[in-house]
Amino acid sequence: MSVNINEIARKIAKLKPSDQSQLLEELAELSHKKGLKALASKYRQRLAKEGKLDQSGSEILAELTRIRRKIAAEEYGK
Repeated sequence: MSVNINEIARKIAKLKPSDQSQLLEELAELSHKKGLKALASKYRQRLAKEGKLDQSGSEILAELTRIRRKIAAEEYGK
């Protein structure tokens, strides 16, 4: 599918403002979902590299809680 970006821009410009707004909202949502999927993929890769991909969610949260408490103690417990 080869569509010129200028042609797309002209079509968008011809839309009613409410349709343009809806289109922008939908594009933002798609972009957000794409970003979340990319982040989840990177996190899964990191867990696999660390050998922690099979950890349960509760185990991961417990480890994150431990790390948060350690940092809080080091930074604010002085």
